[in-house]
Amino acid sequence: MGKNNKKTRKARLCLASRCLVLFIFTLLLTPAVAQVRFGVKGGFQVAEVQFSDKVFDKTNRNGFYAGPILKIGLPVTGLGVDVAALYDQRDLKIDNEKFRQQSLVLQGDFRCGFGIGDLLNFFLKLGPQFSFNLGDDVKHWYGSKGELNQFSLQETMLSGNLGAGVSFAKHFEATINYNIPISKTADFTWQQLGNQFVDQVWRHSKTRTNTWSVAACFYF
Repeated sequence: MGKNNKKTRKARLCLASRCLVLFIFTLLLTPAVAQVRFGVKGGFQVAEVQFSDKVFDKTNRNGFYAGPILKIGLPVTGLGVDVAALYDQRDLKIDNEKFRQQSLVLQGDFRCGFGIGDLLNFFLKLGPQFSFNLGDDVKHWYGSKGELNQFSLQETMLSGNLGAGVSFAKHFEATINYNIPISKTADFTWQQLGNQFVDQVWRHSKTRTNTWSVAACFYF
């Protein structure tokens, strides 16, 4: 079972890497590309876990992310594209059980900005995000009454980013971002113990995670 999981994760990483490289080379070979800058990006996030079933309360959990980023400028003043490959880690808490989610995140954001040359610029960002799960897919545990619980993460997740930020002195950039899930994040299945006539009832809830994050970038 463990070997199959490792093979699956390697396949996900390989596919994600190929998609990212193909996307970057396509942009770089486009005649419209005016400027390309390489940098590093890192930040912190607060994730809000939401369940389709009303039994569970909303839970906020913290995490972080880091990785390389490319800023690709277009000839039209103020327009550009950001492409990032990030390691994302967040700790969730479901039914008093901690669950660590580790992902490879690929972001592709279109940006529109205005300002004073390279000295100071304000911008808005919008684009898709693809997440590939790198950690354990499933977690099992028993509740206080002996009921069995299962939390299953999606192997791949699609979401959208909305953000705003400021860049200054050519090399530095700070952003705030809101990530909205398009596909579900996970499934939560639990066993509700019944009476003497009904031994058990299985219940199911879809899970989505909305995330606020702040980040800092440094471009070389």
